[in-house]
Amino acid sequence: MKRSRLNSDHTTQDRSKGYSLWLMPTGRVYSELTRLIFRLSREWSTDNFEPHVTLLGGLLDSEEAILSKTSQLAAWIRPCEIKLTTMDYLDEFFRCLFFRVETTESVMDANLKARSLFKRRRDPKHVPHLSLMYGNFGSPVKEKIIADIGCESNLRFKVRTIHVYSTTGKPRDWFRVREFTLK
Repeated sequence: MKRSRLNSDHTTQDRSKGYSLWLMPTGRVYSELTRLIFRLSREWSTDNFEPHVTLLGGLLDSEEAILSKTSQLAAWIRPCEIKLTTMDYLDEFFRCLFFRVETTESVMDANLKARSLFKRRRDPKHVPHLSLMYGNFGSPVKEKIIADIGCESNLRFKVRTIHVYSTTGKPRDWFRVREFTLK
C-alpha cells in the first residue's frame, strides 16, 4: 500500500524544545492508545509518550505567558470530537507513524485560534494527527506495522481540555505543566 507524503515541518532529530498544546483522549480510548504506543515503543526500541494531538507546538515564550494565553484560548474553544481515521507515516522522526485526524471545522478552527493568539499565523498548514511511534525507520518497517495493526481506525474521543506540556529534550523528559478546561 502506497502512503501519501506531506510537506515536512519537523526535523529528523529526536529532541524538541519549548512547550506544546495537546488535545488528549481520556478513558478507554486513552488506555487503548497508550497500550499501542507502549507496545510499539517496546517492540521497536523507541521513545514512549502519551497519546495526543498537537494543537500547536514549539512555543518558546515564557511559561507564564504560555499559560496565560492558553487560559484565554481555552475560553475561545468549545469542546469537540476528534476522530482518528487512517494510519499513515512520513520520513520524519516525530511523524514516523500516526493516525490521521479527521479535519473537521472545529479541529481546524481551534488550531487557527491558537496560531492567532500565539502569533504563529505563518506556520505551515496544520495537519492534525496522533502519533503512534517516533523514530527513523524505512518504509518497509512502517508498512509491516500498518499491515499488522490495520490501516483504519474508528476511534473517537471528546476533547474537553487543552494540556500544556513542556516538550524540551527527548520525549522521556516531557511533562504536563497544566490543563485548561474548554468553555
